[in-house]
Amino acid sequence: MPLSLNAKEEGKRIHTAEKVYVYIYHLKPPYIEQLELETGLYFELVELFNRFQSKYQFVAQFVPRKRLNRQIANNTLDGMILGVHPVWFKDKQKTKFFWTRPLLHDQDEFISHIKKPFDYAGKKSLYEKNIGGVRGYHYFRVAPVLKAGKAKLTPTSSELQLLEMLIKQRLDLAVISRATLNYYFILHPHWRDLVYFSKAPHEQYYRALLSPTSLESQFNIIEGLFDQEAFLAALEGLKIKYGFRSEVVHK
Repeated sequence: MPLSLNAKEEGKRIHTAEKVYVYIYHLKPPYIEQLELETGLYFELVELFNRFQSKYQFVAQFVPRKRLNRQIANNTLDGMILGVHPVWFKDKQKTKFFWTRPLLHDQDEFISHIKKPFDYAGKKSLYEKNIGGVRGYHYFRVAPVLKAGKAKLTPTSSELQLLEMLIKQRLDLAVISRATLNYYFILHPHWRDLVYFSKAPHEQYYRALLSPTSLESQFNIIEGLFDQEAFLAALEGLKIKYGFRSEVVHK
């Protein structure tokens, strides 16, 4: 069957448009579901960038955080970074990089088993606890307590393993993002009734797009998408698809 005119034009645009890499490093759902299949929220978000403009072809590519840190330190970062916050890249004043408006809102939760509920009430509430966290992640409220030897950290390889250990009551509490929790609650609905949320979360934050200043033209194209009602509507639909809510409601 011959290609339609629109399909031919789209193929021509992709072939001729300048490629711009959008790096992603959060190897967890819903942000990245299956890396080898390029499925998940981040991949679909980059597809939105391409759907609503034609000057550049944005390409999502996984790069570990440590490698991105080295590129930034060596001033060799040649792409944008998706799903990040200025504080995470020591750019609270937004002077080192360009930053888009927030794309997503999320928060990291203190969770515990419903049979042994935990509410965070400052550092001392963490004392003598067996705390679960993903290996390599930094939990700023937990770190000082661990450094002082007042609590134990049990590292896991993934958020799924973290949640499974909590369900089996092998941890007193864990820290995990609400978006990831919602994803697994859809897959395992009965887990929702076994998890207790601390009234105070670990932290709340937004996720935006970081761009090196060398990609100013490319950055301005994406920033301009926020002024298109059609793009904002598509973004909202994507958030609903992946279980994001404008407000987080605790039990």
